[in-house]
Amino acid sequence: MEKTSSALWKRLETLYATKSLANRLVLKQPLFTLRMNECELLRYHISQFITLLNDLKNIEVYIDDEDQVMLLLCYLPHSYKSFSETLIYAKTNSRSNM
Repeated sequence: MEKTSSALWKRLETLYATKSLANRLVLKQPLFTLRMNECELLRYHISQFITLLNDLKNIEVYIDDEDQVMLLLCYLPHSYKSFSETLIYAKTNSRSNM
């Protein structure tokens, strides 16, 4: 039996936070299939998104910032289309003016 919290944590990671291909795919799937419903609060949706990213970080899978933004925009319902396009084109134009 583990005597310190650090040793216990390492043991739990060894048992449950495997970095196998299967585990990575299982944790990535919800990230790539997440969609926001029209009736859902944006705050709740972003919270789900951050939780999924943190789960991946725990097994050392990192999604770069640009891909995170694109995924988040793609999850939004059609009613956010103008908002999404404005963010994409405003960011693109601000980079080209530098």
